Amino acid sequence: MLVLAPLMGYVPLAVLAAVLLVVAWQMSDLESFRHLLHGPIGDRAVLLVTFALTVMFDLTVAIEVGLVLAAFLFMHRMSEVVELGSQISLIEDDGDGDGADDGDQRAQLPPAVEAFRISGPLFFAVANRLDGVLDRLPQPPAVFILRMRLVPLIDASGVTALRQFLDRCERLGTRVILSGLREQPRRILAQMRVVPDGRQLRFADHFAQAVEWARAEATLRA
Repeated sequence: MLVLAPLMGYVPLAVLAAVLLVVAWQMSDLESFRHLLHGPIGDRAVLLVTFALTVMFDLTVAIEVGLVLAAFLFMHRMSEVVELGSQISLIEDDGDGDGADDGDQRAQLPPAVEAFRISGPLFFAVANRLDGVLDRLPQPPAVFILRMRLVPLIDASGVTALRQFLDRCERLGTRVILSGLREQPRRILAQMRVVPDGRQLRFADHFAQAVEWARAEATLRA
């Protein structure tokens, strides 16, 4: 390829422009853009402002402004978490079994069923941890229970990471049950069209119900 590099000077600029347009279109990731437009209003505002600045000025200005706006949005959401925590105990006895010993919780799980608990807001900082969950397992489980009773808030980046996790589980043939969803995460998931379909994804009110569903699913597959 390096040998042919001098020949690039003979390629018409119109052709190079067409190549650039194709590359730019593929990099735009239109599906993710459309997906984020269904997110919370704060995420949509940051996305649209950054996009507009990229078109009107340049990428450097857009990134700088976008980072500042995202930082303010993050601080605002963290203040909401503090306010929520002052009114609702995040370790309340809600029937989800969150106060039980982890060993006892694991003993409740049927064969071919795994569970993972998320504590705290599901933002970009913790969303990436979902990617490595399945990698640590010796083999894909039949059912994966994602316990979210201790997740008070979720944003668009958290929903995106969760959607990617669900897609990977579907490719592996693993059913997913989200247990103990609070009001805000449930609302944001519905807004971004991550809803239970009764087959691949289900929402359980509490962990005991999730274990019961998982046991029935694992029995059918046995």
